Amino acid sequence: MPTGTRLHVRHLLKWIAEIRTPLVHDYASWERKNRWLRLAGLKIGEGVAIDRGFTCLTGYEGNITIGDYAAIGNNVHFYNFGPIAIGKFCMIAADAALSNGGHDRNTLDPFSAPLTMGHGCWIGTAAKIVGANLTIGDNAIVGAGAVVIRDIPPGAIVAGVPARVIGQRDLPDRVWHLGGVYFCPRSFVPSK
Repeated sequence: MPTGTRLHVRHLLKWIAEIRTPLVHDYASWERKNRWLRLAGLKIGEGVAIDRGFTCLTGYEGNITIGDYAAIGNNVHFYNFGPIAIGKFCMIAADAALSNGGHDRNTLDPFSAPLTMGHGCWIGTAAKIVGANLTIGDNAIVGAGAVVIRDIPPGAIVAGVPARVIGQRDLPDRVWHLGGVYFCPRSFVPSK
């Protein structure tokens, strides 16, 4: 983890990115914001939209990888103690939180492990994804307000506290995404 001046620089770069948040959806404007976040250490693909209020742990930005065309809503928080990977075409709604660290319940020693979200996932408003070594499968949907503490299989729809499978997606040949972009839920490439 960087120290001192480097931490201040990363914090400043994220602040500049925050004020560069576009008011309307436009991929070129999002890219201008993403350049600042990349300078801070995040690994961000093309066509990514990260709205106002996004926060992550300063000094651990390199733990975050966000795939192409992912969309992250207002006030989303990443507690990125270890690697967090967000797949292509994922949408994370406002006020959601992801955390992949914790403390041993007996010794209180801290730990972390990867948190991986497959491609084409939708995460509902105010959902919480909490757990180290947690995987959310491709095309999964997490309902608003759900608390995910276990792996989610591909295509599953989960809701509740703790989140439980309540259904399975029947995937069409193309799925809508932010900005009117469509993608194939099997190959995860844009489609017309």
